[in-house]
Amino acid sequence: MKATRTLALFMVAMLPVIPAWATPFCVLQTGIPLQCLYNDPGICQQEAESQGGRCVGNPAEFRTPIASGAFCVVESNGAQTCLYPDYSSCQEEADNRGGACVAAIPTAPPSTKGFDPYEVKRPY
Repeated sequence: MKATRTLALFMVAMLPVIPAWATPFCVLQTGIPLQCLYNDPGICQQEAESQGGRCVGNPAEFRTPIASGAFCVVESNGAQTCLYPDYSSCQEEADNRGGACVAAIPTAPPSTKGFDPYEVKRPY
């Protein structure tokens, strides 16, 4: 009975150590595991710059936008603008808006190629 009570008290004491939820943004550095500590993309971006890394979406929490541009500016209000072909232009706009620049998932090509009147068709 005393062991059960001790175990129960230990479990209750450990509750504050276990995170209640994951955060949507992480700092990515080469050779270091993702540091997923940020709810605000702007703060994540500032911390990433100070550590020499990049702010990325947490794969477990943040849904990376599917877009025609290669990079997206994500703002703290959740707005995503995916118009940037390169990281430097995206980063510049993210700094102006107080957000973060994250890589977008490229849009998939159309599933059907459509009709091609010049397609070579062999009779065999």
